[in-house]
Amino acid sequence: MNITRRTFTKRVAEIGTGSILALAGCTTHAGDIDPGGATRERRSANGKSNLRRLGNTDLTLSRVGFGAQHNQDPDLIRYALDQGINHIETSWLYGMGGPRSSCKIIGKAISGRRDSVRLVVAYEAMVPPGKKFWLPNQFEQTLRELGTDHIDVFLWHHPGDQPPKRGLKESQAVITAGERVELMLKWKAEGKIRWCGVTFHDDQEEWVKFVAGCGLYQVAVVAFNYNSPEKVANALREASLKGVGVIAMKTQSPNYLATAVIGDAPDHGKALGWVLSKEYITAAIPGMTAREQVDLNLQTMRSAV
Repeated sequence: MNITRRTFTKRVAEIGTGSILALAGCTTHAGDIDPGGATRERRSANGKSNLRRLGNTDLTLSRVGFGAQHNQDPDLIRYALDQGINHIETSWLYGMGGPRSSCKIIGKAISGRRDSVRLVVAYEAMVPPGKKFWLPNQFEQTLRELGTDHIDVFLWHHPGDQPPKRGLKESQAVITAGERVELMLKWKAEGKIRWCGVTFHDDQEEWVKFVAGCGLYQVAVVAFNYNSPEKVANALREASLKGVGVIAMKTQSPNYLATAVIGDAPDHGKALGWVLSKEYITAAIPGMTAREQVDLNLQTMRSAV
């Protein structure tokens, strides 16, 4: 049953905090899992864009989304949306509220069309309370800049990856319990967040298993391409069958871990097509800064098996 934001707000005032997890949809049960849900594919009404359901969420995404980290052109985003892309991925860290803030550019691009766009936004988890960049400041700033009152998918941005770098278990503990998680669930209960997830560059296998097993998160945004280890692909496949919605990034950057070079695949179309051919991948979010890139990615999406 879908619960509206108004219903969330009314009911959360009537229940104790122990019930917020269940109301917010942050626990999973075997009987609720639809193995076909993560890979169910449809065609949009205008026939331009293949759509896939994002795991066990109620979101349906175009198989290619707009990775907005480096883009500074709202017209390019509008062009991509006109061509059938329906979701945009960004992070508070991409500009941090400055004049080149990614969220400000996106806000201009989606003005007047917010209801048709899905926003996937990542936030820094490791900043302690009392600092300028503490989580509530990040969240409120992105809402203002995007011109919206809610985020479709809230992500923790590579927990532990920012200095001082933390170990895997410590990073996972930060987003398993405590004030950060309580804030996230509060915002979800208030309707400011629809779904929750984690994005990560490395330790993909371990992080995917964490997302699939911890009960708090429904979405994993994973660095994944034709150069990724088979063990990562296996973990993604298993997580998808458990209802986790999988979004792939770095799809055309097979050597980024070793060289930090972005987009160095010899054939970008083939690299993206390889990822989209995987039934356990809901969508990919390649970065785009030119119309030629948008056109290539959309052409690849439409021809992918």
